[in-house]
Amino acid sequence: MNLRHSIATIFDLSPDKDRLSKTINRSIYALIVLSTVIVIVETIPAFKLQYLPYLYACEIVITIVFCAELVLRCAVLDILVRKHTSAWERFLLFAYFIIDFAAVIPPIVFLLSPDNIHHDYFLTLRLLRIFKAFRHDHSIELILKAVINKRTELLHSAILVFTFTVFLSVLLYEIENDFEFGGGSHTTPFTDIFTTLAWAFSMFVNDAIGYQEAGLLPTTPIGRFIAWIIGFLNIGIVIIPTGIIASGFLEVLEENKIESQYLLLKQAFRKKYNATLGIEIFERPRTLLTLQNALFIEEANFYKILESKQGFRIRAVYSADDEKYNDTNIIEHYAYQDITLYGAMIRRTSAEILILTPNSAAEENIGYFSYCIAELLHAHYISNERYQINALHREFDICFKTSPLLDTDINIDMLIQPTTPRSSSLSHRQDRLQPQQALQAFKCDIQQILLDDPSLRTILVFESEHDMTEHFDITTVDKYSRELPALLRYCIRLRTIRTVQTYLVRISNATLSHYDYYVYIREAAQALHTVLTAPAVSHTRFRPL
Repeated sequence: MNLRHSIATIFDLSPDKDRLSKTINRSIYALIVLSTVIVIVETIPAFKLQYLPYLYACEIVITIVFCAELVLRCAVLDILVRKHTSAWERFLLFAYFIIDFAAVIPPIVFLLSPDNIHHDYFLTLRLLRIFKAFRHDHSIELILKAVINKRTELLHSAILVFTFTVFLSVLLYEIENDFEFGGGSHTTPFTDIFTTLAWAFSMFVNDAIGYQEAGLLPTTPIGRFIAWIIGFLNIGIVIIPTGIIASGFLEVLEENKIESQYLLLKQAFRKKYNATLGIEIFERPRTLLTLQNALFIEEANFYKILESKQGFRIRAVYSADDEKYNDTNIIEHYAYQDITLYGAMIRRTSAEILILTPNSAAEENIGYFSYCIAELLHAHYISNERYQINALHREFDICFKTSPLLDTDINIDMLIQPTTPRSSSLSHRQDRLQPQQALQAFKCDIQQILLDDPSLRTILVFESEHDMTEHFDITTVDKYSRELPALLRYCIRLRTIRTVQTYLVRISNATLSHYDYYVYIREAAQALHTVLTAPAVSHTRFRPL
C-alpha cells in the first residue's frame, strides 16, 4: 500500500518536489520532446531512408516507457480519484488518461500488426504525447477553466453576434435585390439568402472561402454600408470573447490564489499538541489581525475564503480587559472531521458518549469548548455551526434547541444520510439549503449514531449560560423534568432506540471567554468523567467563579 501511494504521489496532478519525482517527470518530458522530433524527422524523405531503423528503435523504447507509465497510472487511479474530489480535477485526471491511452495504443498496434500497417497513419495520434507535457503545466488548464467558467457569457455574445449577422444578411439580400430599399434595376451576386449568409460569415474568417475573389460584393450604396457594419461585427466577434476570456482568466488566477491561501489557513488551524490538555487538538479561534500578520493574507481575501469555503467563520466579539479578546473579529474553525449540512460531526468507534452542541453558531466558544471535551472523553461529537434563532440571513434562521420540528415523529426506517455540501468556488457559491433540511440531518445523524454504536450510553447537551455563579454545572435530564426544550425532549424519546442517559452541561459565559479556558476544559472533562462513572445525580455544581 505504501508503494502504491508513493507511485500515486509521483504521478499526481501536482507531484511533490522531491528528487525522485523531479527526475521521473523530467525524463518523461525529455521522451515527449524526443518522440515529437522523431515524428517530424520521419517525414523527411532523405533522413527517413538513411536512419529509419534507428528511428523505429527509438520509437519502440519510447512506447515501452510510456506503456509502463500508463500501467502504473492505471494501478493507482483509484487513489488519485479518491484524493481529487472536485469535478474539475477528476475531469483532468480522465482527460490525461485518455491522452496517454491514445498516444500509446496506435504504436503498439503498428508494432504488433502482421500486415505491416504504414507507420505514417499514426502520426497524429503519436503527436498526442505532446499534450502529456501539460499535465504539470497548469497554464492550459487555467485557460480551459476560464472558458468553462465564462461559457454562459460566451454563448450569449455568440448568440448576439449571430442574431445581428442573420438580420443584416437578410437586409442586405433585400437591398441588393431591389425589394424595398433598392436603388434601381441592377445585377447582384446575392441571389439568395443562403449565399448572403455564407458571405457574411466568411467575413469573420477573412474570407477564407474566397467570395471576394469570385466577385461576390455588394453593388448598391446601402448594401456597401451594410457590409461595412458587418465588418464591424468582425471586430466585435474577436474583441468581445477576448475580453470575456481575459476576465475569466483573471478570476481563475484569483480563485487559485484564494485556494492556496485557504490551504494555508487550514494548515494554521491544524492539530497540535496542547500541553494543558495533554492531547492533540485543532487550533483554538484566532483573531483576524493575528492571522493576517502570520499568514500575509489580505483582509479582503479572508472574507472571500469565508464566503466560498466550508469549515471557517468569522465572529465579532467584545470582552473585558482581562479576557481573551477585546473588540475584534476572530476566525473560528469547525471542520474537525466531517462537514455536514448543519456544521460539524465526529464519529468514533465504540464511544460511550455523544456530545451535542445545538447553538455553536450563536454562542461564543461553546463549540470549541465542547469539541475539546469530546477529544478528552473520546466521544462522538455533533455541533450546529451554521444556524441560529433570529439570524440576519433568513435562510439560517432556526433554533436547533427549541424548534418544534424536533417533536415530529421519528421514523427509523426512513433515515436520510447526512450529505456533505460540496466545496464551492468563487464562481459557484455554496448551495443554499432550507433550515428544516439541516435540522432533519441533525436529528438523523443523532439517530444513526445510536443505531450504529452499541456502546453508546450517554448524551451530553452543551450550552452556555450568562447568569451563572459557577464555572459549569451538570444536570440530569429525565421525563420528569419541567419545561424541557425540544432538543432535550427529543433526546429522551431516543430511549426507544436504546437506553441512554441525557445530561445538560451548562458552561459559564465568563469561563468560555477566559484566556486560560483550557484549564477549565480539563476540569470540566474530569468532572464529567466523575459524574458519568458515579451513581446518577440530579444536579451537580462546581467551584464558583
